[in-house]
Amino acid sequence: MSVGLVVVSHSAQVAEGVVELASQMAPSVRLVAAGGDGSGGVGTSFDLISTALDEADTGDGVAILYDLGSALLTTEMALEMADPDVAERRVIVEAPVVEGAIAAAVAAEGGGGLSAVVAAAREAGGDAGADGGGAGAVGAAGGDAGAVGGGAGAGGADADGSERGAAAGPAATTRTVEIVNPLGLHARPAAELARLVSSSAVPVTVSVEGKSPVDLRSVMSVVRLGTRAGDQVTLEASGDGAEAVLDQVAEAVRAGFGEAGIDAPSGVGGTGGTNDKASPGDAERSLVAGATAGAPTRIDLSATTAGTPASPGLAVGPAHRLGDLPDDLPAPSRVGEPAEERERLSDAVDVAAAELDGGDDLAQAHAAILRDPSLLDAAVADLSDGAAQSWWREVRRLADDLAASDDEVVAARAIDVREAGARVLRHLGVEVSRIDESVSGAVVLADEVGPAEVTELVEQGAVGVALGGGSPTAHAVVVARGLGLPMVIRFPRVDDVDEGAQVVLDGADGTVAIDPPADDVRRARERAEAQDRRTAELREQAVEPVDFQGRSVLVAANVGSVADARAAVANGADGVGLLRTELLVLDRETYPDEDTQRDDLTEILDVLGDRPVVVRVLDAGGDKPVRTLDVTPEHNGFLGIRGLRYLLAHPELLHTQLRAIARASVGHRVSVMAPMVTTVEEAQAFREAVEAAVASLVSDGVEHAAPEAVGIMVEVPAAALTVEEFADVVDFVSVGSNDLAAYLSAADRTEPDLAPLLDPDSSAMKRVLDALTEQAASRGIPVAVCGEMAGDPGLAMSLLARGVWEVSMAPARIPAVKDAIRRYGR
Repeated sequence: MSVGLVVVSHSAQVAEGVVELASQMAPSVRLVAAGGDGSGGVGTSFDLISTALDEADTGDGVAILYDLGSALLTTEMALEMADPDVAERRVIVEAPVVEGAIAAAVAAEGGGGLSAVVAAAREAGGDAGADGGGAGAVGAAGGDAGAVGGGAGAGGADADGSERGAAAGPAATTRTVEIVNPLGLHARPAAELARLVSSSAVPVTVSVEGKSPVDLRSVMSVVRLGTRAGDQVTLEASGDGAEAVLDQVAEAVRAGFGEAGIDAPSGVGGTGGTNDKASPGDAERSLVAGATAGAPTRIDLSATTAGTPASPGLAVGPAHRLGDLPDDLPAPSRVGEPAEERERLSDAVDVAAAELDGGDDLAQAHAAILRDPSLLDAAVADLSDGAAQSWWREVRRLADDLAASDDEVVAARAIDVREAGARVLRHLGVEVSRIDESVSGAVVLADEVGPAEVTELVEQGAVGVALGGGSPTAHAVVVARGLGLPMVIRFPRVDDVDEGAQVVLDGADGTVAIDPPADDVRRARERAEAQDRRTAELREQAVEPVDFQGRSVLVAANVGSVADARAAVANGADGVGLLRTELLVLDRETYPDEDTQRDDLTEILDVLGDRPVVVRVLDAGGDKPVRTLDVTPEHNGFLGIRGLRYLLAHPELLHTQLRAIARASVGHRVSVMAPMVTTVEEAQAFREAVEAAVASLVSDGVEHAAPEAVGIMVEVPAAALTVEEFADVVDFVSVGSNDLAAYLSAADRTEPDLAPLLDPDSSAMKRVLDALTEQAASRGIPVAVCGEMAGDPGLAMSLLARGVWEVSMAPARIPAVKDAIRRYGR
C-alpha cells in the first residue's frame, strides 16, 4: 500500500487531467479525481470529495490538492464529517495542483510516508516550510516522526503533562494541556469530553487564561471559552479517581479529536489571511484553459450581492423570509406543582436526548447540549409559569449569549441550542416550528437555520437558502451540503429583500441576485434545469442493477429507520441487506409490544416495496445499550451476553419479535438473521425459534408471511472459520465486517485509540475472508457482507471477486459502489 492522492477542482476535466498526468509517473499510487459539482457543472461536490477520499485511502493516508478557496471549504467539510480516526490521516496540501500532484505522486511511488508526500508537494510550489502541516504535522498514520498531540512536556508542563498543587484545596489535581486542533473545543469535541466524564463521579473543570473555569459536562460553557489551536487549557479535578479522569481527558485533548493537521476555514480563529490560493503555475493555467474551453457559459451576475459560498448549486425562485422562533410561548392552560413540572421537564429532556443519541454526530452533539446540567438547573429554578415556559426562557437566554459572542464558531452554536431546545418543547406538547409548505419552490432567507431545519426545508421543497449569519463550520451548512441544498451565508441584504422577489442564488460563488434582468433569470433557470436533469440521470443509473464479471450481484443498503429506507430507495439500493431493529427501540421509554414492532417494521417495508430485505433481530449489548432492557456493560459488553446470546437467554423477546416480523412481512420479501452467532447449536436454536413463531401465528389464525430465508451474521472468528458446519442449518451468512475486524484484532471498535487495528484490508481479514468464502462456496452457502468494508468501492470489488453475492452499506455509498462495479467489474 502507499499514500493516496485526491485532486479537487471546480472542473471535472481539470481534476481528471491532473490525475491522468500524475498517474504516468506513479502507476501504483491510488490517485482519484474529485472535479465538478457532481451534476456536470463547474463547482465542487461534498459527495464527490467524500467518495474520492474513501477510494484513495488505503490506510497509509491521503494527500489532498485543490484549486480554489471554495474547493478547500468543501474538502474541509468532508474531513469534518469523517470519523476522527480516518480524518487524521488525510491532509490538505497548499500547493500548485499540477506540479504538486506530480511531485506528491512520485514521492508516494517511492514509498514515502504521508509527511514525505506532503512535503514533496509543498516543495514543488516553493513552500516546503509552510505552516499548517508538513513533515511533522501529520499523525501517526503516516508513519513519520513528529506526530502532533503527543510529546512530553506539551504546553510547558511536566513530562507527563501535569502540575500539582495549582488548584485550591489540598486534594485538587490539575493538568495543563495545549490544544492542537485548529477550531479548539467546539461543539463536537466538547460533546466528546462531556461524554467522557459523564460516567464519572469526579467533577472536572476546564479553563483558559483570562476566563473562569467551567464544568466540563456543560457543553455550551466549554464552547463559549472560544479556544483555538495553541491555547493552553487547565483541567482540574479533585477526589478519588481524579488522577485517572484527568489523564483520560488530557489525552483526548492532546489527540486533537481527529482534527489535528486540518487547516481552519478562512476567517476562523487566528489563521489569518485568505484560503484562496495565489495564481496557478503555467502548467496549471494551460490545463485549466483546455479543460474549460467547452464549459457552459456562466451567467453574468456581477451586479449581484456577494455573500460567502456555503453549499454549491444554483437556485432560482421567489424569496420567502422565515419568521423567527417565538420569544414567548402561549400561556399554559394549567401549571402543576413545582415537583410535577420539574418531573415533566426532566422526562422531556431525557426522551429528547435519547432520541438524538441514536443519530449521527450532529444529533449526538445536540443530545449533549440537552444534558448540560447548568441548562436544566437554571430552568427548574423558577417553574411558576410551567415547565415549557421556564425551559424556553433559559434556552433563549443561553442562545442569545452565544449569538452575542465575537467568536463566530461560538456564535454559530446558538441555533443548535434553540433547535435542541425546541425538541424538548415538542415532548412538553408545544410546537415552535417555523417551516411549512409555503417554502416550496422558494429561495429562503433567514438570519440562521438549524441542521434539522435544513432537512425540513428540503422535504418541503425549498430550492435554496441565503442566511444573514452563519459559519462555514455550522452544522446546518454541513447538512445542506450533504442534501445538495444550495446555500449562501453572510448575505448582507437578508433583511432588505421583498417577499416574492425573484432570486438567483449561486451557492458555489456565494452570490445572490435580487430581481435580475429577465434574460439572466431565464439563463439561470435553464442551467438549473440542466443540472437537475444530470442529477436525475445519475440516479437512474444507480437504480439499474449491476453485474460483476457476468454475475448478478446486489448492492444493498443498511437501514434502521423510515428515513434510511427512503434514502436507500433514492440512492438506487437493490434491497436492504441489514435492517437494524435495535434502532427502533433505543429511544423508547418502554419496550415495544408485538403490535408496535409490527407497525414500525411495516412502515419501513412499505417504503422499500418489493425489494428483498434482511431483518436482523435485536442486537442488544456491545455498543447498542437498550435502556428498557437489563443490558449492562459488565454482563452484555462485546465479549458478554449480547446479540443472539441475549435473545436465547430471553426467549420471550425473540418470540415476540419474530412474530412481529412475520406479520409485517405480508406483501414483502423478507428474510431474517441472527447477530453474534458463534456455534452451530446457536444457529439451530435460532431456526427453531423462527419455526415456532411462524407455527404460533398459524395456530392463532393471524395473517403473516414466513421468512424467505434464515441466516446468521458472521462476526465471530470461530464462526468465520467454520462456515461449512452451518450449511445444513442456515440459508445464507452475512459478514459483519466491523465486528469481525474488532474481534480479529481484540480491539474495542468504540475506542478511538485502537482504530488503527481495525483495518478491513489487513492480512488477517483477507485470510479469514478467503477461508470463509472458499468454505461457503464448497457447500453452496450464499455470502453477503455488510458494514464499512462493503461501502468502500475498492474493497467491495475485492469482496465480489471472492464470490460474495451481496454488499450492503450506508445508502449514500451505493451510487459510488455501483459506478465502480460498472466501470471495473467486467
